[in-house]
Amino acid sequence: MRSVWLLALAASGCRAILGIGDPPALGDGGFVSCEGWHPEGFDPCALTITTDKLALGGAAYTYDTSVAGGTLYDAAHQAVVTSDQMIMQSDGSAVAVLAVGELTTAAGSTLAVVGPRPLLIASWSSITLDGALDAGSHLGVVDAAAHIAQTIRFGAGANQGCTGSAGHDGGPAMAGGSGGGGGGSFQAAGGGGGQGGIDAVAGGAAGAVAAIAILHGGCPGGSSGAAGSVARPPASAGSRALGGAGGGAIRLVAHDAIDVAGAVSANGAGGAGAPTRSACGGGGGGAGGYLGFEAPSVRFGAGAIVTANGGGGGGGGNTSETGGDGGDGVVGSQPAPGGAGAPSCGGLGGAGAAASRLGGATAVNASCAGGGGGGGGSSGFIVVRSPGFVPGAATVSPAAQIE
Repeated sequence: MRSVWLLALAASGCRAILGIGDPPALGDGGFVSCEGWHPEGFDPCALTITTDKLALGGAAYTYDTSVAGGTLYDAAHQAVVTSDQMIMQSDGSAVAVLAVGELTTAAGSTLAVVGPRPLLIASWSSITLDGALDAGSHLGVVDAAAHIAQTIRFGAGANQGCTGSAGHDGGPAMAGGSGGGGGGSFQAAGGGGGQGGIDAVAGGAAGAVAAIAILHGGCPGGSSGAAGSVARPPASAGSRALGGAGGGAIRLVAHDAIDVAGAVSANGAGGAGAPTRSACGGGGGGAGGYLGFEAPSVRFGAGAIVTANGGGGGGGGNTSETGGDGGDGVVGSQPAPGGAGAPSCGGLGGAGAAASRLGGATAVNASCAGGGGGGGGSSGFIVVRSPGFVPGAATVSPAAQIE
């Protein structure tokens, strides 16, 4: 599998688009030669270096791609670095670009990468990651009393380019519970949603396996079917358990070397469990996203963890009990657990994909007046382009594709 992106640079002028003119200049007045450096899909000489050396200490940071090439914020939400550079893909979508002389993250640091656009980080020397870089999506409870959960953090570029690959919604409730949502798909298919009880209301199907002709994140899980007339307050007829978002997408490209000793993840979010007294099915888990590494030397250290795992599907509920939320994709090789079904009646959510299991697990049907579980999200992609790749004894889930 070799993906090819047709890209053009935005925001730097015609000479940059054509790759004409001087190579990028560092702040000390020196120049970096781009000759012989030909990463896939873009011309590094068309980029402007935003900062010579970006060194993140042992603290929390967020990179948000919402505006142009994105902004790096510190723990106090003060802007540290801002980029105006984007690369346009062949389908018209944009990739945020951060170009640096060198990037290092210290042990104990966390860098969350969020926003609507995928992120490309290009370094004119090396990228050294000793901290945690998280481009995954995450589920959170927004109303504890009604047990309403939804994705509260979207990895950069999550849910983009997902036509046909998002999990399908479950069927609406009739006399019993509604169907669970299907899991999101990316490298493989997500798991199917479980049937709602009594009337065997259909669970949502998984989406189609997604292509990566462009850089994008994982695809979302489907929502459960609506609660309908069986709902009891605080639930209403329109209550649903929402599907989890897919993981984000980040591509790391360095002129010399990439060294990972920490954790780099782009996992899918878990699907929500059924809201209180709704008899809904669970939401489907989101698919894992995309992690790309490209340099002459790429090394994953013995303690490194690199993951693009799927989220677990939510559990089905009934008219007196909630369903459990599915787990977010795990930073490790274990599958994210599906949410527990309501104790007296409700289907178990399917586990998210991890390690050698690329597809999400199918959820459990409800055999009584409850909702079916949501299907698990599939694995995303980890792609390494390097003639000098050293995987070491790192935890890599799913297995990296070497190009």
